[in-house]
Amino acid sequence: MVRIHVIRASHLLLGVAAVVLITVLLIVAFGSRSEGAGAKEKDLRQTVWEAEAVNVSASAIFAPTTDEEIRVEIMKADKEDIRVLIYHTHTHEAYEKKETDAYVETSAWRTKNNQYNIVRVGEELARLLTERGFTVIHDTTDHELSDLSTAYTRSLATMEKYTDNIDVFIDLHRDAYYKDSSGNPFSLKTNEGDFARLMCLVGNGKGFDDEMHYTENYTLATLLTGEINKAVTGLCRPVMVKDGRYNQHISEKCLLIEVGHNQNSIEQALSAMPYLADALEKVLTEI
Repeated sequence: MVRIHVIRASHLLLGVAAVVLITVLLIVAFGSRSEGAGAKEKDLRQTVWEAEAVNVSASAIFAPTTDEEIRVEIMKADKEDIRVLIYHTHTHEAYEKKETDAYVETSAWRTKNNQYNIVRVGEELARLLTERGFTVIHDTTDHELSDLSTAYTRSLATMEKYTDNIDVFIDLHRDAYYKDSSGNPFSLKTNEGDFARLMCLVGNGKGFDDEMHYTENYTLATLLTGEINKAVTGLCRPVMVKDGRYNQHISEKCLLIEVGHNQNSIEQALSAMPYLADALEKVLTEI
């Protein structure tokens, strides 16, 4: 298992930030020399992904707006002793609907049909983690019901049922609504496949009185992001930190993972799951 310890290291942060800035500027400068409209667009996308990967690589040891270095210590455990809960606060989140998709939408890009929404993606991740030897519970409780605004209250109740029996909590989402005619930055086509891009979100606890595990959860998210991008450059966007708690006050090992967007297909989302499962295996047992 991953244990996280904190030691002071404020003098290193400025140097890391400088390295990131210089590297990103070099990447942008290199990318700007591409010729042709198609080549420029492709190079710009690659530049963005490479810049993101650099940022993730540099930030994987440091939480933002803090002067604390994070050191990860391994506590040896058999994979079957690592208990993972996968659940979905926004249970109805679905993907781009094709003409052949036979399901009823509850609203745009949402459905209660678990073969077409984020629950199907969670089912695939649960299968892959189980194959890798983890003990996995996939809770498919509908936390949206008819009131999306209180979904986190209901998913918290689900988490609390498992608190004494779970080591890692994964709240699997599809990212929020996106529409842009210029292209879909949440898609990634490589030699490895056609993917919906991933992203980890961490709540900083602002607006809540709960004791948060921000540093630990941010570290876990950045380590996971780095491992995913080692396998496929750009598959995972940089960690997003937002105001709020997202129920991450429950544990030091809470992950909120966004899988693609409403313009992605469910097939793209499913294609990303083996890489997410591989990265989780490495972060939770090997790093």
